[in-house]
Amino acid sequence: MSVKKRIVFITDCVDIAYNELRGTVLSQLHKLGNSIDLEIEPVVPVNPFSIVNGSFTLRLMAETYPEDTIFSVILNPLKERPARLIGKTKTKRFYFLGANTGVFDWFLRDFGIDELYEIHDPGFFPFGGKYVHAPAAAQIASGGLLSLIGSKFDPGGLIKLDIPDGTILHIDSFGLMKFKGVLPEINEGDKLTIEISGSSFSAVYAKRMMSRETGEWVLYPGSSLGLPEIGKVREDGASEINAKVGDIVKIFV
Repeated sequence: MSVKKRIVFITDCVDIAYNELRGTVLSQLHKLGNSIDLEIEPVVPVNPFSIVNGSFTLRLMAETYPEDTIFSVILNPLKERPARLIGKTKTKRFYFLGANTGVFDWFLRDFGIDELYEIHDPGFFPFGGKYVHAPAAAQIASGGLLSLIGSKFDPGGLIKLDIPDGTILHIDSFGLMKFKGVLPEINEGDKLTIEISGSSFSAVYAKRMMSRETGEWVLYPGSSLGLPEIGKVREDGASEINAKVGDIVKIFV
């Protein structure tokens, strides 16, 4: 029984551009004459131009998706065009491709590098995701060797991404903020002061935020990668204080 192949696009190209990416992969597979059991997952959106959010999102998806998944990260806010990378991890044998912006740093520290290449440079395209990355993803899905898609890339050339403790990594549709860090030594119901983006407010620690009163700020153990979260019960707290990915959360016990 053959295993279904999966491509996951992690990108800020979430309008018609995503359909172009998806269509390009399907057309390339048709040209290659491959009839494979392929699933192109619904787009995984990231904040526009946010390498921090992209890094967190890739790491989170890697936690849940099965071995051999192909992660295509199309996200590049840099002025200079970086190397276009393609590779495979040691743990879970994930394939990954995207620009060398630092977005792979967290992911590769945790899953390791088995193979790493720079995609053969076809020159500049105004939408590299469509004309370079999507065709490369199709080649991987069809069983193409990475060594035929690119040339060896020194792992020492990978861009590092320093994310300070307290950094907001993601804000979900409910206004809940996931941030990097470890919860202090606190107990259920302890009162705290939180500072984010110039706003200071009182909060309470609870293991289950929804058990608290509507409108109350709550710090709690989150559901993503063991990271803490903070938010307002049944209200959009992030919008209220105009918090953004990259802002720093400070906790005073």
